[in-house]
Amino acid sequence: MSTGFNSIPVNLEHAGFPKNFSIINVNPAFLDVIADVEIYKKVSVEAFYTGKPASNFFVSDALAKPSSIILRGPEKLLHPIEKVLTKSIDINGASESFKKEITLDLPEDIDIVFPAGVIHAEIFLKEKFAKKIFSNIPVKGKNTKFSYSITPLAINIEIKGPVKILEKLKAKEKINVYVDLKGLKPGIYVRRAAITLPLKTTLVGVKPEIFTVKIVQ
Repeated sequence: MSTGFNSIPVNLEHAGFPKNFSIINVNPAFLDVIADVEIYKKVSVEAFYTGKPASNFFVSDALAKPSSIILRGPEKLLHPIEKVLTKSIDINGASESFKKEITLDLPEDIDIVFPAGVIHAEIFLKEKFAKKIFSNIPVKGKNTKFSYSITPLAINIEIKGPVKILEKLKAKEKINVYVDLKGLKPGIYVRRAAITLPLKTTLVGVKPEIFTVKIVQ
């Protein structure tokens, strides 16, 4: 038999029938058969997901393990395939990375030859980060028994951090800006301000950077 379309006559010479039975007619007299060569092919595997994670997260990566497999199947069907996807993974509302066993979305008549184990998909999620400017935060003095004045009176700062934290952050409650006056005697000094930020946030920039401190008895 050659590859492609073949028309094969029906031959019942070796068919077993009870005694006293005989073949009068065969219909159809020919069977149409499409033959193809069986091949093996190594293809990549990709994790396929649908839906959206929780509003403050995004998908940083989606992996399938193993990342490649060897398939077996008809040449006409298997030859065009360069990669296969996993069955759909629902990530709707997810707020943390996760791993799960998954099957592959393979056409009929195509089998996995290697590896024989389970396919795992890993979905990696990260928090969304943003920047936000907080203006006119009062600058205070700390660790002195003397009277003092600080010029300018306030500072503007830019912070980077998770969107969820920045949305809820109130500068006057969570951001502490001060100049440490410990050990300073009456006089005029030029100092930078110390800034205490909430966890998971980092300082991007400040304005102004320098403050004039006047200490009096």
